[in-house]
Amino acid sequence: MRHKLILLALLLGATYTAASQDEFSTKLDETIISQDIFGNSVLDTPKNVTVITAKDIEEQGAQNIEQALKIVPGVAAYNNVGGMEPKISFRGMAPGKEEQNILYLVDGLPYNSTVDTAGVNLNLIPIDSIERIEVVPNSGNILYGEGAVAGIINIITKQGENKKYYGDIGFEAGSYNLRKYKVNVGSQINNKISFNVRYNSKDVKGYRQHDTRNIDYLDLHTKYKFDTGSLTLNFSHAETDYKFPGAIISKNDIKPSTSNTKGKEKLNIYKIKYQQKLTDNLDMNISGDYKDKTYKSIDDKSGKRSTLRDTDSFYITPQFKYSYLDDSYFILGGDFSKGTSKYTYKTSKSTDTKKDSLGISATNTIKYSDFLFTQGIRHQKLKYDVKDNLYPSKGHKKPKTVDQSFDANSYELTGSYIIDDTSSIYLSYNRAFRAPTANEAGLWRADYDVNLQTSDTFEMGTKGAFKNLYWSGAIYQTDTKNEIFYVAYEDGKLGKAFNLPGKNKRKGIEILLEEKFDSLSLRQGFSYVEHKITSGVFKGNKIPGVPNIIYNLGLDYNITENLTFNTNFYYYGSAYATYDFHNSFGKQKGHNETDIALNYKMNNGLTIYGGINNLFDKEFFNAKVDTNNKIKYFYGARRNYYVGLKYNF
Repeated sequence: MRHKLILLALLLGATYTAASQDEFSTKLDETIISQDIFGNSVLDTPKNVTVITAKDIEEQGAQNIEQALKIVPGVAAYNNVGGMEPKISFRGMAPGKEEQNILYLVDGLPYNSTVDTAGVNLNLIPIDSIERIEVVPNSGNILYGEGAVAGIINIITKQGENKKYYGDIGFEAGSYNLRKYKVNVGSQINNKISFNVRYNSKDVKGYRQHDTRNIDYLDLHTKYKFDTGSLTLNFSHAETDYKFPGAIISKNDIKPSTSNTKGKEKLNIYKIKYQQKLTDNLDMNISGDYKDKTYKSIDDKSGKRSTLRDTDSFYITPQFKYSYLDDSYFILGGDFSKGTSKYTYKTSKSTDTKKDSLGISATNTIKYSDFLFTQGIRHQKLKYDVKDNLYPSKGHKKPKTVDQSFDANSYELTGSYIIDDTSSIYLSYNRAFRAPTANEAGLWRADYDVNLQTSDTFEMGTKGAFKNLYWSGAIYQTDTKNEIFYVAYEDGKLGKAFNLPGKNKRKGIEILLEEKFDSLSLRQGFSYVEHKITSGVFKGNKIPGVPNIIYNLGLDYNITENLTFNTNFYYYGSAYATYDFHNSFGKQKGHNETDIALNYKMNNGLTIYGGINNLFDKEFFNAKVDTNNKIKYFYGARRNYYVGLKYNF
């Protein structure tokens, strides 16, 4: 199938003259806020940046965030590993701990939670609410600190339009009883005040039994503009009910469920952002949020609650930028976060967790002729305090408590050469870290201290445009010391969170190519990562769950001015099962998927669209080794359809 798509692209492309370079030049000039909160162009950013716009999402027909991210070189996106949250991994981060090594941001504010055990639930962010997604590997360690090891994924939500009144409504239906509804209205009341209200709802059943997901999302947004600044206030509420199907019984018995668990999650986020130009040379940005999250799991057969976790967290970050020369500036910033989490197992309140974090960072960027040099440093202090409420009690003679602090530093050095207005090359080094979460720090494993994990990454890359060709690519090496994994078995003994001794090595290459013709666009992404555990019990073994090769090919064809056809092909190479650190179960087979989408925009604001995911109905499985050292398989989504319409006014 891959070869057929390439041939089709070449045949169609040969019949069209090359388009101008303007669109790619605009892409390189686009401002991103992930590397520098005050904004930098893609061309000047010394990272292998990928920006996914709302237009890309619409034409791709992406149904959710993980599907949108599949076009990024090196990204593995999947949602069938036993939990309800979709999983994202890139640059060789092993499944199972990927969410602690990738920092997720929503509108520039951290979305990950290290206070509790919950994962990053991307289902709570509707794909229709997204303006763009900035994916920046090997970045964020200075500005944000903890957790930005592989890099950052910054999800920028829609902030409204510069119109007196505007909005959109939509409906979508599809396979597995899919139903989606959305309503969005807003107004630019005057030249200073604007507001926007958004509501999304999604209900869907999976291919297997006991596999459902119901999501509701509400977002309120208002902005007030000053003469030299602005104040933005935002509130979002998301809640979801879902059921887990669990692992399959066997590859010949797919549909029956092996899980009785259903979950309920609610998340409220209150955000504030204040921007001000204090002088001609001095800018200020203060932003923060408060999160209130409740999660509970229920046994669907008995109706009894299994777990309840109530988490509150507060985060604030002031940043100041002083421009001392043209295109040269110094940024001084800091951040403080505080979180509490109360965990109840069945009817007994088990633990109270508190986490405090304080960080300070400084970055200097200087331009000399066509060269850009950046130096960055960060210091962060984290403290955990966990109280065991079950001690003392029958059968619980030893308290599981944590009172531990971590101090860590991050560094970054980069150099870029701006070849011309449409191309650049760069070199970079950074040190990133992640501290263990409260649970990893010792709560579930007595007499073992999990240490700080550090990673050193060297990277060289380039990006640019020439005529109808856009390129971006990088080669890198990451050495990770004391990497934190969940290990089911260490040399035959049951384990938990664990620092792998020595350094794990990852060497990789990432390439993105785009070609545009009058009515045709062709996109290719390729990544190869070589990875190895270098010492300890698992010395010489491959990191489980990480494929060496990931490839994607996309084609957009404007059949008419209003009608667009899109197809995407994804290939994931073979890998050892997640948690198979002994590599004892052999490599699991890789797989490929092909999606197609059709989008028709009428001149009156109405859009009709549809698509087919997994067009050729490929059957695939993701494998995981459990705590009994048995391999389990989780089923991938089969062919499914969707069709929808929306009206913009």
